[in-house]
Amino acid sequence: TAWNSLWTTLELSAISAPLTAVLGLLIAWVLARQNFWGKRFFEFSTLLAFAIPGTVLGVSYVVAFNVPPIELTGTGTLIVLCFMFRNLPVGVRSGVASFEQLDKSLEEASSMLRATTWQTLRHVVLPLLRPALLTALLYSFIRSMTTVSAVIFLVTAENELATTYIIGRVSNGNYGVALAYCTVLIVLMSVATGLIQRLVGQRRLGRREAPTVSSVSA
Repeated sequence: TAWNSLWTTLELSAISAPLTAVLGLLIAWVLARQNFWGKRFFEFSTLLAFAIPGTVLGVSYVVAFNVPPIELTGTGTLIVLCFMFRNLPVGVRSGVASFEQLDKSLEEASSMLRATTWQTLRHVVLPLLRPALLTALLYSFIRSMTTVSAVIFLVTAENELATTYIIGRVSNGNYGVALAYCTVLIVLMSVATGLIQRLVGQRRLGRREAPTVSSVSA
């Protein structure tokens, strides 16, 4: 009976993790590279998800999306949205820290060489932002797999998550099933962490060694 909740949790976490990472880096680029009115307030608002308790956030989602025109209560979409905005601050802060370490001259040089914005992001910015991307992906995925308070009011019989299933088994006294499920989650998250690190890769900076040319005496 635990398999349905496990596949649901993996599916929703796999959907929310890349969306959270991309949105976090996009907001970080806006905060680090753009100047506009209300920038400080916008930066502060992106960190509010950490200040709000998870139960309050879950109840707020139920109240906000329980009536038309946007009625999402009881759906997996609402759980994905909760995952995204709950884990967004880490991606934003890691992205801002990474952007502050990159000189703007790199992007300006790419623009002077007639590279498009997409080419600059793909070939110049993103390779240097791999640590921030890796941090956002790992944190979002692991927190989505293990969160309880933020989604306890959002789960349904069709969209039951692993953590709520474990709580249900503990409440019924099935400690063996709960502990076995926790072990499966630990193994799966360890494997997922290794796969994400392998797919994203690591940032490597350094000078390339000049090829040695052997001199031939005449």
